[in-house]
Amino acid sequence: MNTEAIMESLFESRAPNLPADGLAEVFDRLIWCLADNGAEICKVKEKWLESDSFDRCSIALHMNETFPYETIEEMKSSFDKIVSKWPQFSDKCDEILKRRAEQNV
Repeated sequence: MNTEAIMESLFESRAPNLPADGLAEVFDRLIWCLADNGAEICKVKEKWLESDSFDRCSIALHMNETFPYETIEEMKSSFDKIVSKWPQFSDKCDEILKRRAEQNV
């Protein structure tokens, strides 16, 4: 079973009322437990951000251990698409962009 399949399995079998940050925290911890330093988790995170699944996107946005995408421009482009689909993610996207900009100073 590959990392994406494990993440999908955990997503599908999560507790019904588990908040997005609950599963996001599990994925964040797994980043530091895997031999690839979470590279596959980060790929799935980006895939979920680009998906049409509100819940997957929400979980990906609540992951805090790494920033998605190689560049801040890629992140901004992705977040623009997310916010156009789901305006309620605007504050979360702005928060992540601000943290990333602070890291790049």
